[in-house]
Amino acid sequence: MEHGGIGMILWGGAEAALAILLVLGLLRAAGLVYHALAPADAEAVPLLHVMALSAGLACGVALLLAVPHGESFRLSSIFVVQGPWNLDLPGFLLRHGLPSRATLENARDLLAEGGPGALPGALALLLLATGPLAALRWWRGWARLRALGAFLLLAASTALVLHYAIHLLAWMLALLNFWLFALLLFVFQRWRHAPRGGGH
Repeated sequence: MEHGGIGMILWGGAEAALAILLVLGLLRAAGLVYHALAPADAEAVPLLHVMALSAGLACGVALLLAVPHGESFRLSSIFVVQGPWNLDLPGFLLRHGLPSRATLENARDLLAEGGPGALPGALALLLLATGPLAALRWWRGWARLRALGAFLLLAASTALVLHYAIHLLAWMLALLNFWLFALLLFVFQRWRHAPRGGGH
């Protein structure tokens, strides 16, 4: 039983590490594609990059506010045995890797209803409209299309990564729960008892 428990912990840790590597790989790939796609002088216009990131973050927050399983992010749901996060890696990716259709429909409804819940979505729409207009104004010809594609790619990848990262955090807390806290405690104890620089 003890060996089985250790094996499950190691397997859960391996799944968590793989999920983290997956999102880091996607971030790296998105960055490479963005720099390959953006016009050569895009660095001279950093506002395009900032607007794309801001649009992606606003869109990501709007999606998170619209998830139909918002109650599953409560600590009481995360740490419950056989709770909503009791998933293996394929199950997690299938259920939470991308925003569901219900999430997209809820985000649309929130935007239509107005109120505080609509603010991130409204900001995302504003930036998603302003960014392409800016790209069309600042560049000409083929560079214009490249700037537009780079903007949309960065905005979309930022929104999806934010959505994924928050779900990944909840899933990892449920997967590692006690062992995660034990690891943090171990790291804290090592830091607290580590020799300080400058001492004699």
